[in-house]
Amino acid sequence: MKYYTVYRPHHSIEYLQRAVDAGIQGFEIKNLKSYLPQEEYASYLERLQSVRERLGVNTVIHAPILDVTLGSLNRRVRNVAINEVKDSIDLAKELGSTVVVVHGMMGILTMPPGEWSKQVYRPTREERELVEKQDKNVVQALKECADYAPNIILAVENLVFPHEMYRSPEEMEELLYKVNRPNVGITLDIGHAAVSGYRASEYLNRLSEHIFHVHLHDNHGVIDEHLPLGEGTLDYIGIIHNLMDSGYPGAVTFEFSLENPEEFRQYILKKSE
Repeated sequence: MKYYTVYRPHHSIEYLQRAVDAGIQGFEIKNLKSYLPQEEYASYLERLQSVRERLGVNTVIHAPILDVTLGSLNRRVRNVAINEVKDSIDLAKELGSTVVVVHGMMGILTMPPGEWSKQVYRPTREERELVEKQDKNVVQALKECADYAPNIILAVENLVFPHEMYRSPEEMEELLYKVNRPNVGITLDIGHAAVSGYRASEYLNRLSEHIFHVHLHDNHGVIDEHLPLGEGTLDYIGIIHNLMDSGYPGAVTFEFSLENPEEFRQYILKKSE
């Protein structure tokens, strides 16, 4: 099992080198092509290439999620979202990455009132019909993106808010069944799972062979806080051992920020520990 962390545009090569010296073996990178001015993106891409060449590490690409939804009922919006994922696949090819993390769909119509952490909203019949259309759109979009690059893995992330679709192990399993592509699997976000009321073991027991990437960060079980490990209530040591015991071969991305990258060392567990 390998340990990654998130690359942020303000990180210096020195910071990244110190993270690598602490045991980090790769970085998760956001595709910012559509969010940055052209010249700024060219500089960003140059830095990404430099990170890979100078540090000799692996990378995972995270497709855009802001303003992007693969299940949109608006076909123009949906087509833009599909193209954003395809751009992320192209970036993965350019950087030698094999995994692209993707979000499925924000089911806006099922947003509950009040505290959102573990509530369940029961949509009307009309709302259910629209959500079913969204689901069909996500499935078709993932098929199209998967067929665009059969050698790149699309790892769909379990989400967290009740107005988002694909949170539970059952929902993720059903989505994979509908998409039915060997290069479409799961990014297991353990922090999201906890806030949504699920344990990591529930995903591992049901979907271990389909988990191609893992996000690990801490929270108090109510809000998606993205805290450093040990600052919330998650038993992250037990979770890492569960991943090891399940034979998970991929990367675990520490999805939180540290001012001192040497501190990543304390979270990296070996099989014998």
